[in-house]
Amino acid sequence: MARTTVIPTLFATFMATAAFAQSSSPVMMEPVLQNQEAGDETDDGAVADEGAAAPPNTRAQSSQQEMTLPQGQTSAPQSRRLLNSLNDLDRPLSPEEITAYGQSLREQFPLNPDMIRDYRRRLNESQRAAAAPPNGVRPEALTQSLRVSLDTRGPTPQLETSPGTVSIVSFFDQTGAPWPIASFVVGREDAFQVYAMQEGSNQLAVAPLVAHGYSNLAVSLVQEDQPLVIDLETNEARSHYRLDLSVGGRGPNAIIPAVQTREPKQTASDELMMAFVQGSDIPKTARKLSTDDSDVAAWHFNGNLYIRTNQTLMAPSWSATLAGPGGIKAYRLRPAPVALISRNGQVTKVRITQ
Repeated sequence: MARTTVIPTLFATFMATAAFAQSSSPVMMEPVLQNQEAGDETDDGAVADEGAAAPPNTRAQSSQQEMTLPQGQTSAPQSRRLLNSLNDLDRPLSPEEITAYGQSLREQFPLNPDMIRDYRRRLNESQRAAAAPPNGVRPEALTQSLRVSLDTRGPTPQLETSPGTVSIVSFFDQTGAPWPIASFVVGREDAFQVYAMQEGSNQLAVAPLVAHGYSNLAVSLVQEDQPLVIDLETNEARSHYRLDLSVGGRGPNAIIPAVQTREPKQTASDELMMAFVQGSDIPKTARKLSTDDSDVAAWHFNGNLYIRTNQTLMAPSWSATLAGPGGIKAYRLRPAPVALISRNGQVTKVRITQ
């Protein structure tokens, strides 16, 4: 009778102890659950005797089994931890992570696209304003040919130049040949920069160094005792890009015609002849004539025939002539249907028609 009473009492005590251990210490139950999931069978009597804790030798054997797994394989607990870490990447960001991400973006990209576009637009406008002339208008480009004299009583040629531009001054003799420059000097080196294009050249480059300035330039030509003086002045409205000066006299490179002709009755220096030499600023009432030679151009004006050519006119006789840069010459003569020119020592007939 006593044996029958003790057994139920012990069983009840065991069940209460197991329930308390399971509810209060889930960590101690983990090895038992892992062994059950891995396929390890545990005897019910052993569980009842040992409670929820696994023996130390059982833990050592489990650790040894994990360490001796084949290469490339992981145990079930390690696999679950790996899956949990991968699943953790897809979870929503926490407020702290969102704040850290925004701070990183602000540090790497402090300006948004609209601010960048506005900044570049303002920078472009600033650079355009800095490059534009102060008055906002580009200077008018001038190309001019002048007949000048070394006589001190003649007018002084004037060169107008604008800041940010360069002007080229070229010197020719009365035959149209380049006249080399021996030396030159400028009155204000701090206002105008002047330099020869190359050694032995007939060209000078002039560039202003100030927005508003005035000076002059003295030029000495090869084999000529008299200097040539040019006024220099800045001008915002217009600038000489080219200024060709035909100097009265023969330079060291004077062109000697192959066929000698008589001296002209008059050497013209008026603006009308210079207009025909340049081929520009010709009076609107001048009528252009046709010729059968591309080297000869002809006009009829005020009862006279004007011929422009880079060759030497032999006939008819002319009343005035003027040579310009590049060997271009203009002749004034009475109207005639035919003209004779000398080209490379040979006489060529040119027909002139209305």
